[in-house]
Amino acid sequence: MIPSAIRRSAPLAVAVLVAARGGGTAPATPTAAPATPAAATVAPTTGASASAEVTSAPTNASTGEPSVKAPATVAVGASFQVDWTGPNGDRDYVTIVRAGATTWTTEPYFYTSAAASPGTLAAPGAAGAFEVWYVRGVDDVVLAKTTVTVSSFAGTVDGPDSVPAGAEFQVAWTGPNGPGDYVTIVKAGTAKWTNEPYFYTSVGTPGTLLAPIEAGQFELWYVSGSGDTLQLRTPITVLPYSASVDGPGQVAKGAPVSIAWTGPTGPGDYVAIAPAGSSEGTYLAYCYTNTPSPCIIDAPDDAGAYEVRYVTGQAKVLAAEPLLVE
Repeated sequence: MIPSAIRRSAPLAVAVLVAARGGGTAPATPTAAPATPAAATVAPTTGASASAEVTSAPTNASTGEPSVKAPATVAVGASFQVDWTGPNGDRDYVTIVRAGATTWTTEPYFYTSAAASPGTLAAPGAAGAFEVWYVRGVDDVVLAKTTVTVSSFAGTVDGPDSVPAGAEFQVAWTGPNGPGDYVTIVKAGTAKWTNEPYFYTSVGTPGTLLAPIEAGQFELWYVSGSGDTLQLRTPITVLPYSASVDGPGQVAKGAPVSIAWTGPTGPGDYVAIAPAGSSEGTYLAYCYTNTPSPCIIDAPDDAGAYEVRYVTGQAKVLAAEPLLVE
């Protein structure tokens, strides 16, 4: 599932009162996603297939006969240390694979040339019997191995039973807090993460999520970054949003406009004046809803038909009423 991280940002620095003049598109919420640990993003390569980057990796002196030593049991998805010795040859690496595996595929690993003993691995996202290998890079021969048991996931996600649409809320969690672990909110019945709000467990507990603007049944997920494995889900109800704007209806060109509003007050939500009938995300002047209601912004300098709008940080209009500028 490897989402690539949602990071919310405001369109301009948040002030007690913000007013923008001129045309433009609405403040937007850029999206990105959780990524798997960097160590697992480049496959060990061998022989003639080795890339230039890998071939040029520094090689340390031999540390002795090949050996690996790891904890007997590690938590699913958690980081753990591996003591190793070995020839430390070109592209030699240490990895963790399912017991009985015959070759490395896409499992977490580290190069011995880049990680002095002990090195760090991420446990797989699934419980079971595994092995830690020391692998010779030139021919993928396993020179040493030891067994490791990955224990079943133990953790919780604890959010409110219900939350207003578009509002921020907090979620407490417990779990292995492995590299790339994250908590997210998705629609009930969803098979995989796509672009929904999330936070990494590395930020601590509780973390903050943004409720969808769509009401309905949703789930909070705890996902292991190792293999993007869904470990735990718990239900949450998103309630219909309530939003309104109340302006004067008619103003003079360029005059201050006092607008009362109600709404979810999500991150980046704002009240705006836009041309009547213009697309969502269009604005001429706005103020953030993290300022008290009413807010005051200037009317356009050109006479005509406009609208006062309550808009989410994702540029969705939740409420609107006409404004005539004369």
